[in-house]
Amino acid sequence: MKTLAFISSCILTGSILLASCEFNKSASKDFISGAVSTGDGISCYKITVETGGQPSKNNQFVYGETVNLVFENVSGFQKEDGKTYPALSLDLVKNEKDTVLSYADLLSDIKEGTSLSPLELQANFTAALPYNNDEQYKAHIHIWDKKGKGSFTYEMPFTVKDAGLLTVESTGIGYSTIYLWNESQKQPVRTSEIDQNDKIILLLEGIKGLSSENEKVYPILSLELLDQEGTKILDNPNLFSTYKEVGIKAEDVARQLSATITFSTGAVKNPYRLTAILSDQKSANQIKVTTELKIK
Repeated sequence: MKTLAFISSCILTGSILLASCEFNKSASKDFISGAVSTGDGISCYKITVETGGQPSKNNQFVYGETVNLVFENVSGFQKEDGKTYPALSLDLVKNEKDTVLSYADLLSDIKEGTSLSPLELQANFTAALPYNNDEQYKAHIHIWDKKGKGSFTYEMPFTVKDAGLLTVESTGIGYSTIYLWNESQKQPVRTSEIDQNDKIILLLEGIKGLSSENEKVYPILSLELLDQEGTKILDNPNLFSTYKEVGIKAEDVARQLSATITFSTGAVKNPYRLTAILSDQKSANQIKVTTELKIK
């Protein structure tokens, strides 16, 4: 078993079906998700929302997962020499006022047009967005014709949540989010079942409250993993021992801390109890994270 610590990254993906739209002007609403589509000259056969590469019927996404919006059989574009020239913009808006992500044209590279038919267009984003204050989000998609006047819009409200796997107790240290990331599958850990071959990363983001000296902080991150019989499979008192004397830049710690866990092959004794404690060398402040995992 190997452990590793320090800075890492995050990522996100679900699926919702809308009624097809086949007229020059159309409007459709999904009464389950609240998603609305409107076409004026451009139409689509079906819209699917995918997470984890699979269709999903809800619009509450797990923090860090990738959401992929698939627009199937988009038609109505003017043709020049057998090619069409589509454009697609994506904007994410928080609480009806704050734009948190904006892409003016995700298809800007298609300068010479496309001859694909039927035409499928896609847009994706990562749901690494604040959720602790019940933030409400809306994805705005605009598809238009670079050679004509046709357009199509799609609006999908959504919320973000954590996977509910971790118990977090904090004393004096704040954070924006703490979650498990499956690096092998490139997605957040959604259930307590972990494949023995997967690389799992504990991510702590937005850390605040560590004592700072000369713009450096002195965190201690301990990690312990016990099997069903209480045997210590992993016991590292400080993954940041290298920085015990020199400290770490406060801005790096505030951005993200991580601890990577891999599992050695052998007999499995479920469940496993994981405990991680982030503490401060200069104070009594700490965050304790616990969860129960099942290795398969």
